[in-house]
Amino acid sequence: MIGLKKKIKLPKKGSRKDKDTGTIDDNKMENSNVKVITIDNYSEKYYKFENGTIFPYRKLAYSSSHLNITYIANKDMIIAPLELSRGIPEDSIEGALEDKAYEELGLDPAIEYTIKYIEIASSEGENRVFQLFILEDDRYYDLFGNLRESIKYVDLIVPAPLLYKSLYDKEILSNKELHCFLYFGSYDTTIIFYKNGEYLYSKSINYSLKQIYEKYCELVGKTVDENEFFTIFQQEGIKTSNIEYQQNFIKLFNEIFITVNDIVIYTKRAYKIDVIDQMYIGSEIGPINGIEEYAQNYLGMYALPMVFDYGFKTDEKYIDQYHYMMILTTIKYANKKEADEEEQEQDIILNFTRYPRPPVFYKRPSGQFAISIVVSILLASALPLYYLVYAYMNELVIFKLKKEEAPLAKEVAKYKRILADKQRQVKKLDKIVSAKREKYIAKEKTLEQVFRKKVYYRLKSEQLAMFSVDMHNFDVKTDEMISSHNSYRLHLIADDDDKITRFVRGITQKYDKEINKINIEKIYKDKNKPFYMGELKVDLK
Repeated sequence: MIGLKKKIKLPKKGSRKDKDTGTIDDNKMENSNVKVITIDNYSEKYYKFENGTIFPYRKLAYSSSHLNITYIANKDMIIAPLELSRGIPEDSIEGALEDKAYEELGLDPAIEYTIKYIEIASSEGENRVFQLFILEDDRYYDLFGNLRESIKYVDLIVPAPLLYKSLYDKEILSNKELHCFLYFGSYDTTIIFYKNGEYLYSKSINYSLKQIYEKYCELVGKTVDENEFFTIFQQEGIKTSNIEYQQNFIKLFNEIFITVNDIVIYTKRAYKIDVIDQMYIGSEIGPINGIEEYAQNYLGMYALPMVFDYGFKTDEKYIDQYHYMMILTTIKYANKKEADEEEQEQDIILNFTRYPRPPVFYKRPSGQFAISIVVSILLASALPLYYLVYAYMNELVIFKLKKEEAPLAKEVAKYKRILADKQRQVKKLDKIVSAKREKYIAKEKTLEQVFRKKVYYRLKSEQLAMFSVDMHNFDVKTDEMISSHNSYRLHLIADDDDKITRFVRGITQKYDKEINKINIEKIYKDKNKPFYMGELKVDLK
């Protein structure tokens, strides 16, 4: 079982420096000769780490001397906490969590998932709390199927939110505070929370770098050159000297930080958080100039660029922070593996790989078998009976295991059918609820219309009285007034066309908030009579 249980005492400040030399402490990083290939399979960028130096790796190729690591983006996974009773035995936890995940998280029984979990060590009360990380098998092969052909083995495939744990293991950040990370990637932008050096919560938002570019094009109503856009965005950020870009960047990031603020509010409420000690903001292409002010204005938090000193050498101007964190995670993995502390390794690292590197020859089943054959030949003359009995015992064990397998397979099939039936029942109930909701909304609209008619209905006599007073004030008369609903037609008569004009202008100004539309097509003089006439049409709201 995987659980985050270890506690490491860290300093309060961000990065720790050696008092004598001023360089970053190596945090007792054994196995300094670890060689690593970091793989970003989303942006197809790769780096090699060797002898403390990081440099680009142009094309993936198999290397037996390097450990390979990649990550799963937050938005490709379902991440959720689940509770289990403390009375459930350890060997039943995995099955219980899987059943509860299908039941509470609405997983599709027709889809195969890989479900891994870590236990939240700080959980108290009658139940134990586990953080589940769930990935569809089809999505796994879409993401990493190509790696099997190019490099054969992938030692580590880690959920992206858990890479940040390496910042606390390396003592770059204090494990006595609550931190918020906002990281913009070309594929996924994620906001992640860590409390006391342990993963707390993460959420993807629909503002990846690619989506920001597309939304910018929608905002300006044309396709902007992508290279120009990202050149300005990377070099000058939100505070660019280009006025057009600056104005539109402000609009975009107003939207982004409204979304971020909603997530921060939800996280504080859901996890009973009073204060977030520090926020770090970064991106795949480097720090974004001016973005820290948005954190101050929208979130009320002081933010720093997410660029840390990892103590590694490189000639690159900027390297995606995920590659640094993947290197730290791999070094920890190698140290535990070299110490042969398998149980402790599993306690720290959540690994989704299905392409693990085979162990050394003597630890492989085939190697052990070959060694057994050699030893058997050497000892055959002395212990023939022993090995014969041993072979029969193995066959008995296999027979027993096969016999136990059959009822378990039936039990699994039974519960899968039950889960599928429950899903169908839920869908039926959803349809009933939807129908009831539509009926309720229709009734609500009817009541609102009745209320408006009853409360806000305007008496026509009152409206006609208003017009009569105004006609008297402007010395205008009428020989006909016609009304239909909130529309009126007034046949106006005056001895001067200016009086009619002043009357129309006067009621337009007086009843501006009540009039929806007012129109008089023409004012004409009757040839047989000494006065002017005109037909005024008024539509009230």
